[in-house]
Amino acid sequence: MNEECQRCGRKGMGIKGCASHRGATEVYHGYRAGQLCRRCHADILPDPELLYPQLLDDGFEFFYAAASGTSRKILSMVEESNVLVSYLTRNNTRLGSEEVHFVDCGGNPGTFLSQSQSDTPTYPDSHQDYVEYVAEQTTAADRWALRDYPVTDSVRSEFDMTVKELQHLTTGAHRNLLNRAEEAGVKSTPVSVVQGETIRDYLSHLDQLEAAGALTDTVAIGSIAMRSPEVKQEIICGIREALSPVHSIHGFGVSLQTLKKDGVVAALDSADSGGWLSQRRNTDHPAWDDDAAQGLRPSLYEYLEYSKSLGEILTASHR
Repeated sequence: MNEECQRCGRKGMGIKGCASHRGATEVYHGYRAGQLCRRCHADILPDPELLYPQLLDDGFEFFYAAASGTSRKILSMVEESNVLVSYLTRNNTRLGSEEVHFVDCGGNPGTFLSQSQSDTPTYPDSHQDYVEYVAEQTTAADRWALRDYPVTDSVRSEFDMTVKELQHLTTGAHRNLLNRAEEAGVKSTPVSVVQGETIRDYLSHLDQLEAAGALTDTVAIGSIAMRSPEVKQEIICGIREALSPVHSIHGFGVSLQTLKKDGVVAALDSADSGGWLSQRRNTDHPAWDDDAAQGLRPSLYEYLEYSKSLGEILTASHR
């Protein structure tokens, strides 16, 4: 919606009418939900616990990225329940232990730089191929990321494109995929990916996605994996402030150092990282023989150490 908010005057980010939301807003404040931007709507809710019961659940989900054969073996060994797998990797099938399987579309800068003979960023296969894979690999409990085009210096310079042009490519791909997924009967949850360079860019793209009907209930933040923890914190908290609490936020490539920053865990509903496995040889433990199980032990230690650190951060964030 692009109307002007009747409370603060901000344009866009309006909330579509919903019976329970509209009623509470009108009774207590005289506004209809569709007349307010998300920020104002969240500010004046009289009883968030009543209107948004999911907020009573402090659950934060962390997805362990499985890109290599080693990472898949470790996550299968520990029966990890939350796993993120990139569609554009050789190891892109389910592990079998997941309660929630998250499909990353694979839209990292390297995907497009390897296709640089094209005038614009191009995925190596069609949107239909991706939707068919999602339909085959996912269940109703799973998630899948809509295809996006990262706003990074490398992609912008390679294709001579602006932030807005890459955002429009992302929005168009989202709308295309949502239509195809509906036709294919995909049951898993689609996740839109908001792109930008500055906070203003990200908020503008949220408006654009909503206007196109491509803003899903869960929104992932793209193009932040290589940013500093301080910049990630600023972007994550800024998007949380702008979005209604009815939207869940996922952070792609969020490190432990970022999760330690004030407000980040509270702002996010979920995150993922491949940083739990460094692929280095762990020298803190005795040398291992060539037995397959023994050979995995250094990586298993990395998983356990990472999980322990993650648990400590989440515990501290709720004190």
